[in-house]
Amino acid sequence: MSITSDVQVGGDNQGSRRSRLYRVNAIVLRRRDLGETDRIVTVMTAERGKRRLVAKGSRRPSSRLAGHLEPFCATRLLVASARSLDIISQAETIESFGGLRLSETTIAVAGYLAELVDTLVPDDEANDALYELLFASYRLLSEGEDHRAVTFLHEMAMLRQLGYRPELTTCINCGASIEPVVNGLSPDGGIVCDRCLSVRPDIAPLQLNSLKLLRAADRGDVDLVYSLRIADSVWTEVGVALSRYIARIAGKESPARRVIGELRLE
Repeated sequence: MSITSDVQVGGDNQGSRRSRLYRVNAIVLRRRDLGETDRIVTVMTAERGKRRLVAKGSRRPSSRLAGHLEPFCATRLLVASARSLDIISQAETIESFGGLRLSETTIAVAGYLAELVDTLVPDDEANDALYELLFASYRLLSEGEDHRAVTFLHEMAMLRQLGYRPELTTCINCGASIEPVVNGLSPDGGIVCDRCLSVRPDIAPLQLNSLKLLRAADRGDVDLVYSLRIADSVWTEVGVALSRYIARIAGKESPARRVIGELRLE
């Protein structure tokens, strides 16, 4: 597929123009309109982290950029440095993940994963592992993998990568070892024992199988999670616990998570 461009990069000489250009592999997280014909595109890149870029003219019907800047699309960009937001000069689709656009479920989940990255990842800090994680999650959704497993593993991997890994071995409140009973996952940092849970009704309870699932993901045992037959009640319980945990880190509840709940997709 050929690289396309809607803008010309300014400059007085060819060497100056080249010094202002850089290439990145990016996944489009979201877009918003700018003026009458432009867009601001938020992307997660492998090389430069999360960035906001201007796509000039991309709302015009004749735009050659627009098709390469769809939400959840992986694209290779040629970008020109500017005084404020950098400008997308050229774009080439790497992967459109067409399969995830075939149902409300996977569209909603893709939106939630994009929101997670946009909310939790700082701007302009290179993190190729998070780019690869999002790319892999979108590919799995596109290939028809269970959206609950993809979401769960993505959440746990992001928490680990960003330094928010929950404590899952000893009670964060009293330090006791965790017994194989109903415990809880506190937004304050991790697991609480059954005794501490009894005086904290605000903490999401965790059955033993839910805790085992969290520990498997925390170890990075992806194949095991995909191979297990997991009850709907466990997915629901883990989803509620993690959404509260992540909301505490983010400082707000997730609108995209709320949409998934309203669509009864859990």
